[in-house]
Amino acid sequence: MNLKIRTYQALLGAEPYRVIRPATSVTGAVLSDNNPWFVLELNADAAFTITGLWMLAARSRHTLIHLPLRNNTPAEPSLPTVTGELDLVLSHHNLQFAPHQWKRLRHRLGVGAPHTISWNPNDVPTWDEVHEINRQAHQRSSRSDRFHQRLHSHTLFLAGNAVAYRRTARYLLDMALWRPDLRQPGTYHSSTLHPADGHFATTCQGLYLIRRR
Repeated sequence: MNLKIRTYQALLGAEPYRVIRPATSVTGAVLSDNNPWFVLELNADAAFTITGLWMLAARSRHTLIHLPLRNNTPAEPSLPTVTGELDLVLSHHNLQFAPHQWKRLRHRLGVGAPHTISWNPNDVPTWDEVHEINRQAHQRSSRSDRFHQRLHSHTLFLAGNAVAYRRTARYLLDMALWRPDLRQPGTYHSSTLHPADGHFATTCQGLYLIRRR
């Protein structure tokens, strides 16, 4: 699958940063803070786009991937308890980006340059492969294989390594591939990145994914 993006270069002091955004707004996704969960509501197109960016984050050790979602409206009525809307930034552990620098960096991004990346849904680990990745991660008991999570400036920052992104990409792809039963209006598909499953390095909020149609 092809995914159109824009790539930005900016300096903070003497430090160069590369930021990637989708070329067009991901209007089919809304991220909200519904403590004790972050809730990501999305449709099929948004789920495919975010999966592609999720897999890009797995191999991009020096890039911040920014999804501006804050002004979106859910395609379907949102959960009644949802409060607030957030942007999402994905990065690799090695970048060691401090979220408090984000507003300064964001204001320096300019117009960016268009690019197209290719990604293959078949590269996303199957559930059997996910279970094996999880088993190996638990054996290593390594914090580096888990997401570090921060909330700052109305933005959820997730920093992880290739293992952390690959072991969780299947949750998002399944949101994209789900086909609702049109004979049963109101049905939905949901999944959770649960803190108890070892996806996060510290005690924090889980991520609840929901697709209504």
